[in-house]
Amino acid sequence: MEPGSLPLSTAATSHAPASALSPVDSRARLLAIATAFIKYVVVGGAAFVVDFGLFSLCISGGMHYLIAVTLGFCAGLITNYMLCVLWVWRGTQARTLRDIAVFTLVGLGGLALTWLGMWICVELLHWPERPSKVLLAAAVLVWNFSLRRLFVFFR
Repeated sequence: MEPGSLPLSTAATSHAPASALSPVDSRARLLAIATAFIKYVVVGGAAFVVDFGLFSLCISGGMHYLIAVTLGFCAGLITNYMLCVLWVWRGTQARTLRDIAVFTLVGLGGLALTWLGMWICVELLHWPERPSKVLLAAAVLVWNFSLRRLFVFFR
Protein backbone atom coordinates (compact mmCIF):
# COMPACT_ATOMS: atom_id res chain seq x y z
CA MET A 1 0.00 0.00 0.00
CA GLU A 2 1.22 3.49 -0.77
CA PRO A 3 2.14 5.66 2.21
CA GLY A 4 -0.75 7.91 3.13
CA SER A 5 -3.47 5.80 1.53
CA LEU A 6 -5.92 4.00 3.79
CA PRO A 7 -7.92 0.86 3.10
CA LEU A 8 -11.60 1.03 3.89
CA SER A 9 -12.22 -2.55 4.77
CA THR A 10 -10.39 -5.80 4.53
CA ALA A 11 -12.65 -6.67 1.59
CA ALA A 12 -12.30 -3.39 -0.34
CA THR A 13 -8.59 -2.65 -0.12
CA SER A 14 -6.82 -1.17 -3.11
CA HIS A 15 -3.05 -1.06 -3.23
CA ALA A 16 -3.11 1.80 -5.74
CA PRO A 17 -2.70 5.37 -4.56
CA ALA A 18 -5.99 7.23 -4.19
CA SER A 19 -5.17 9.35 -7.25
CA ALA A 20 -4.83 6.20 -9.40
CA LEU A 21 -8.26 4.84 -8.50
CA SER A 22 -10.88 4.75 -11.23
CA PRO A 23 -14.15 6.66 -10.68
CA VAL A 24 -15.83 3.33 -9.84
CA ASP A 25 -13.14 2.52 -7.28
CA SER A 26 -13.42 6.03 -5.84
CA ARG A 27 -17.19 5.68 -5.49
CA ALA A 28 -16.79 2.27 -3.86
CA ARG A 29 -14.22 3.74 -1.49
CA LEU A 30 -16.51 6.66 -0.62
CA LEU A 31 -19.47 4.29 -0.14
CA ALA A 32 -17.40 2.11 2.18
CA ILE A 33 -16.42 5.14 4.29
CA ALA A 34 -20.04 6.35 4.40
CA THR A 35 -21.28 2.89 5.38
CA ALA A 36 -18.67 2.56 8.13
CA PHE A 37 -19.55 6.05 9.39
CA ILE A 38 -23.28 5.24 9.49
CA LYS A 39 -22.56 2.04 11.42
CA TYR A 40 -20.24 3.99 13.72
CA VAL A 41 -23.00 6.54 14.37
CA VAL A 42 -25.37 3.69 15.34
CA VAL A 43 -22.70 2.18 17.60
CA GLY A 44 -21.88 5.63 18.95
CA GLY A 45 -25.58 6.11 19.66
CA ALA A 46 -25.71 2.89 21.65
CA ALA A 47 -22.52 3.81 23.52
CA PHE A 48 -23.93 7.29 24.12
CA VAL A 49 -27.12 5.83 25.63
CA VAL A 50 -24.94 3.86 28.07
CA ASP A 51 -22.65 6.86 28.71
CA PHE A 52 -25.44 9.44 29.05
CA GLY A 53 -27.60 7.10 31.13
CA LEU A 54 -24.85 6.58 33.70
CA PHE A 55 -23.91 10.28 33.54
CA SER A 56 -27.53 11.31 34.22
CA LEU A 57 -27.89 8.80 37.02
CA CYS A 58 -24.73 10.15 38.67
CA ILE A 59 -25.82 13.79 38.22
CA SER A 60 -29.22 12.95 39.71
CA GLY A 61 -27.42 11.44 42.68
CA GLY A 62 -25.56 14.70 43.30
CA MET A 63 -22.19 13.69 41.85
CA HIS A 64 -19.96 16.40 40.36
CA TYR A 65 -20.47 16.59 36.59
CA LEU A 66 -16.81 15.91 35.71
CA ILE A 67 -16.77 12.70 37.77
CA ALA A 68 -20.10 11.70 36.19
CA VAL A 69 -18.63 12.40 32.72
CA THR A 70 -15.69 10.11 33.52
CA LEU A 71 -17.83 7.21 34.75
CA GLY A 72 -20.18 7.48 31.79
CA PHE A 73 -17.18 7.63 29.46
CA CYS A 74 -15.75 4.37 30.83
CA ALA A 75 -19.03 2.52 30.34
CA GLY A 76 -19.50 4.02 26.86
CA LEU A 77 -15.92 3.21 25.83
CA ILE A 78 -16.35 -0.49 26.61
CA THR A 79 -19.68 -0.57 24.76
CA ASN A 80 -18.19 1.27 21.78
CA TYR A 81 -15.14 -0.98 21.47
CA MET A 82 -17.12 -4.20 21.64
CA LEU A 83 -19.67 -3.05 19.05
CA CYS A 84 -16.98 -1.66 16.73
CA VAL A 85 -15.05 -4.91 16.72
CA LEU A 86 -18.19 -7.03 16.35
CA TRP A 87 -20.04 -4.95 13.75
CA VAL A 88 -18.57 -1.72 12.36
CA TRP A 89 -15.15 -3.01 11.39
CA ARG A 90 -15.86 -6.73 11.54
CA GLY A 91 -13.00 -8.65 10.01
CA THR A 92 -10.40 -6.19 11.23
CA GLN A 93 -7.44 -7.52 13.11
CA ALA A 94 -7.72 -4.66 15.64
CA ARG A 95 -7.80 -6.91 18.66
CA THR A 96 -4.24 -6.64 19.90
CA LEU A 97 -3.21 -4.95 23.11
CA ARG A 98 -1.74 -2.12 21.01
CA ASP A 99 -5.04 -1.61 19.19
CA ILE A 100 -7.02 -1.58 22.43
CA ALA A 101 -4.52 0.90 23.91
CA VAL A 102 -4.73 3.25 20.90
CA PHE A 103 -8.54 2.92 20.83
CA THR A 104 -8.57 3.90 24.50
CA LEU A 105 -6.09 6.77 24.01
CA VAL A 106 -8.27 8.24 21.26
CA GLY A 107 -11.21 7.91 23.64
CA LEU A 108 -9.23 9.63 26.38
CA GLY A 109 -8.61 12.50 23.96
CA GLY A 110 -12.37 12.65 23.44
CA LEU A 111 -12.84 12.58 27.20
CA ALA A 112 -10.40 15.50 27.59
CA LEU A 113 -12.35 17.44 24.95
CA THR A 114 -15.56 16.62 26.81
CA TRP A 115 -14.10 17.75 30.15
CA LEU A 116 -12.94 21.02 28.63
CA GLY A 117 -16.23 21.56 26.82
CA MET A 118 -18.27 20.70 29.91
CA TRP A 119 -16.23 23.10 32.02
CA ILE A 120 -16.74 25.88 29.46
CA CYS A 121 -20.46 25.15 29.08
CA VAL A 122 -21.26 24.66 32.77
CA GLU A 123 -18.83 27.01 34.52
CA LEU A 124 -18.42 29.84 32.02
CA LEU A 125 -21.66 29.78 30.05
CA HIS A 126 -23.83 28.49 32.93
CA TRP A 127 -25.58 25.91 30.74
CA PRO A 128 -27.18 22.83 32.31
CA GLU A 129 -25.04 19.67 32.39
CA ARG A 130 -27.26 17.33 30.36
CA PRO A 131 -27.75 19.55 27.26
CA SER A 132 -24.04 20.42 27.36
CA LYS A 133 -23.12 16.73 27.35
CA VAL A 134 -25.41 16.06 24.36
CA LEU A 135 -23.91 18.95 22.39
CA LEU A 136 -20.35 17.83 23.07
CA ALA A 137 -21.11 14.21 22.18
CA ALA A 138 -21.64 15.19 18.53
CA ALA A 139 -18.22 16.87 18.28
CA VAL A 140 -16.46 14.01 20.02
CA LEU A 141 -18.14 11.48 17.68
CA VAL A 142 -16.29 12.95 14.69
CA TRP A 143 -13.00 13.03 16.64
CA ASN A 144 -13.35 9.38 17.70
CA PHE A 145 -14.42 8.04 14.29
CA SER A 146 -11.64 9.80 12.40
CA LEU A 147 -8.78 8.89 14.69
CA ARG A 148 -9.92 5.33 15.43
CA ARG A 149 -10.35 4.62 11.73
CA LEU A 150 -6.93 6.06 10.98
CA PHE A 151 -4.88 4.60 13.84
CA VAL A 152 -6.70 1.46 14.98
CA PHE A 153 -8.89 -0.22 12.41
CA PHE A 154 -7.08 0.60 9.16
CA ARG A 155 -3.49 1.44 9.93
